[in-house]
Amino acid sequence: MTAPDYDQRIEHWKTALHQNGYRVTQPRLQVIRILAESEIPLTPQEIYQLSLGLDSPPGIASVYRTLEMLDDLGLIQQIHQPSGCHAICPAVEGHKHLLICTSCGQMRVVEGNEAVSEYIRMIEEQTGYQVEEHLLQLFGICQNCS
Repeated sequence: MTAPDYDQRIEHWKTALHQNGYRVTQPRLQVIRILAESEIPLTPQEIYQLSLGLDSPPGIASVYRTLEMLDDLGLIQQIHQPSGCHAICPAVEGHKHLLICTSCGQMRVVEGNEAVSEYIRMIEEQTGYQVEEHLLQLFGICQNCS
């Protein structure tokens, strides 16, 4: 992702906050920038640690409140990492999935596949469930780390 892409994401998030009655305060903007510009999923604690290098960093409570707002608006999503910890990344739109390097944490968005959709339809038929959404996260070693 390039700087204009990050800037576009940040502006989109700021607009979404405004449209939903939230103020874009300096602490919130700091959290938004850190998360929107990250190439890897970050835990709330990592976001907080990165913010400590900024002028007037937000408190840990501001980090969590900002993440809660972004999550409520569907702008971020949790990554269920193999270690058991949850990390946060910008939400992907459409039928896409995440591919995450277990060595460096690099994250790539990959297109969904009709085979996955067909598998879900088969599960629905077998169980009687109506699947409303699904989450597919793939973990492995990227080319740079292998």
